[in-house]
Amino acid sequence: GTGKTTVASLIAAHFTKGCLGPGNLLEINAASNTGVDDMRNVISQAHYKAIGASPVKVIILDEAHRLTGNAWDSLLKPIEEPLPHCYWILCSTNPGKIPDTIKTRCVTYVFRQVSELDLYDLLQAVAIKESYSTGEEIIEAIAENSSGSPRQALTNLELCASAKSANEARSLMQSALQLKGPVHLARLLLERRKPSWASVAKIVASIDADAETTRIVIVNYIAGALIKAKSDHEAASILTLLDNFTTPYVGSDKLAPLLVSLGFALRLNEV
Repeated sequence: GTGKTTVASLIAAHFTKGCLGPGNLLEINAASNTGVDDMRNVISQAHYKAIGASPVKVIILDEAHRLTGNAWDSLLKPIEEPLPHCYWILCSTNPGKIPDTIKTRCVTYVFRQVSELDLYDLLQAVAIKESYSTGEEIIEAIAENSSGSPRQALTNLELCASAKSANEARSLMQSALQLKGPVHLARLLLERRKPSWASVAKIVASIDADAETTRIVIVNYIAGALIKAKSDHEAASILTLLDNFTTPYVGSDKLAPLLVSLGFALRLNEV
């Protein structure tokens, strides 16, 4: 949450002179494209120049540490001797798992945790812009409990915007940590580009909460997004998504109802 992928996109915009069409920017989630065949497909796409104002192609590999050994081996030559029109950017939260043979071929930038003071300034600015009546003590509590991550701090600010005290804010943030998986699911579902089934199933497998608790978190999160919808079209889209999770689950069915809801939300029934 310190801005790695955001900065990667800014670098891409610089190299392509602001042209970030599908041909100029290729973003790959290495967490779900881990194998050598996935990387060979990426390498084959790297050979083609982009069509349009800029021929430059930028390839961003997010969560790069998740690649397999064979996948990394396939990238050695393309990264060491990239094509003149192609740039590679690797983003990782665990650089220790990236082979040294790759690291020595790259320029490395380390993103450090943001100071509590900077987080406080960010939160204050956003709270004013969003017309939140969040007190200074609550903003301080959020800055202290966001682990140096602006993304987490902004998430916590939204969560605690109506908190009455710093203690209540801390309690809300602690509860949210236990429900991180369900909230992550809800966020993915609200994105314009729907996630793959494999990535959704992986999150479900990592969630400690039962299916009904997960459903409730998802429903509340999506309902919050519905209230903030800026157009009838956006509201209709969110309503359609919300409708998949409005029926309570039976505990004895375990994960099955949740998986069905997620399948309909991703429109897998239309495939």
